[in-house]
Amino acid sequence: MGDCIYTEKLKFCEVHDKLILNKVLMLGSKTQTMIGRPVLPEATVHAVVEEHALDAKVIIFKKKRRKNYRRTKGHRQELTKLRITDIQGIEKPEIPTPEKAATKKVEKAAVAA
Repeated sequence: MGDCIYTEKLKFCEVHDKLILNKVLMLGSKTQTMIGRPVLPEATVHAVVEEHALDAKVIIFKKKRRKNYRRTKGHRQELTKLRITDIQGIEKPEIPTPEKAATKKVEKAAVAA
């Protein structure tokens, strides 16, 4: 949770909209991994739209040798940045509570030489 993912632009969403993604193919944690066939029925991922952005430019260059034929074209893919807020359908890891360590008295033993 708290991770960011980039997807193809979601045209129906605005910045700060909340989404529920319910077609989850795979979920995993430190203790278990679940793979859907084809999707996990009870799994949902809650996300918030952070921004709409453009990906890095991809240059398409065509050339036919000895014919003086050159064409250059560029393309920038539109992306949507999503921040994952909650994942449901997998167990939550238990956070251990810190306990006070018992203070131990160290006794010095006399060493005879």
